[in-house]
Amino acid sequence: MAQTGAVVFLPHDEGQISRMLQDILFDPAALWLAQALSEQGVERFFVVCHGADRVKAQMCFPSGTQFVTQDTEDAGTKLAAFLAALEGSVTVVTRPVFLLTQGQAAPPVSVPLREAGVFTLEAEALALALEDGEPLDAALRARASQPQQGRAILLSPLLRDRQVVDSAAKAAGVERTAANGVRIMDPSNTYVGPQVQVGVGTLLLPGTILRGKTVIGMDCEIGPHTMIRDCVLSDNVTVNQSQLNESTVEAGAKVGPFAYIRPGCHVGRDVKVGDFVELKNSTIGEGTKISHLTYVGDSDVGRKVNFGCGTVTVNYDGAAKFRTTIGDNAFIGCNTNLVAPVKVGDGAYTAAGSTITDEVPADSLAIARSIQVNKKQWAAKRRKSKRLK
Repeated sequence: MAQTGAVVFLPHDEGQISRMLQDILFDPAALWLAQALSEQGVERFFVVCHGADRVKAQMCFPSGTQFVTQDTEDAGTKLAAFLAALEGSVTVVTRPVFLLTQGQAAPPVSVPLREAGVFTLEAEALALALEDGEPLDAALRARASQPQQGRAILLSPLLRDRQVVDSAAKAAGVERTAANGVRIMDPSNTYVGPQVQVGVGTLLLPGTILRGKTVIGMDCEIGPHTMIRDCVLSDNVTVNQSQLNESTVEAGAKVGPFAYIRPGCHVGRDVKVGDFVELKNSTIGEGTKISHLTYVGDSDVGRKVNFGCGTVTVNYDGAAKFRTTIGDNAFIGCNTNLVAPVKVGDGAYTAAGSTITDEVPADSLAIARSIQVNKKQWAAKRRKSKRLK
């Protein structure tokens, strides 16, 4: 019978955060647990936690989870109501545990689920036992008659020696991802968080780290030595030796090597973000090329814009941030400073070495640099004067 609900107890360690809220790799243990239970069919969660842990606990479980602070008078009533609303079985987790799903390799320290404090039983039977005043632990051990599939790692005292738990989590993330048709070149050097989703046909190269709620499409190539956190990447995206954070990248875009995409960016279809390029809180239109050594911050960039090497959007005056707007098909010359707030119109050009402070009309050329002055024989005279001294 499919599991439809779970009751999770997050015991509080006096003077410190609950072990279930301490990080395994990059995410709290409770988040790994919630994800594993969801993949096994759990649809609803009931979490009992200490009041000091509640805020962080809420970040680990899916929306709709019911939270109860332990030792409150109505905790038992709320638990009974939760159990009564379930159809079928309920999984109860009573101890700090890292749950291994079926098919994952179990390290030597793992134990059967029941010994780890993970029980599966009929929700109705548990509800009736609790209504009769039977202690929870006795009710669980007496009625957990369903086969216990899988094993678990007890997090106490293993969180004092993270290597075993982190290794198990790394292996779990890689195995889950590979099972979905993702090619992982070097599993021992790849890290995939519990909420990450990767599409079929994508290749993960060595040194890839995927964190948070990252979603990657099909037929992408990620890595080597790339970290992506809380991003959405469409199909056929390439990211090479770069870092991406809290941003969206559309299909066919190429990022890197050595690019840095900061939060709030939307990189359009077939965009090129090349080496030593930094983007921040910006929208980049389809087909635009930002090939190298450029900073684009707080900007709205149109389609098929070409950025010359060394371009800087000067977005900060020491007190406030301002936006730059660049129209479609504009050409930004090398070493251009765009001092925001400023607008460059569709099809406009800026001359290399310009500092643009005023609007550039569409289809115009803006030249904002000093007139060159050549002083003939100046260098020769200087060298001669130095020799005379």
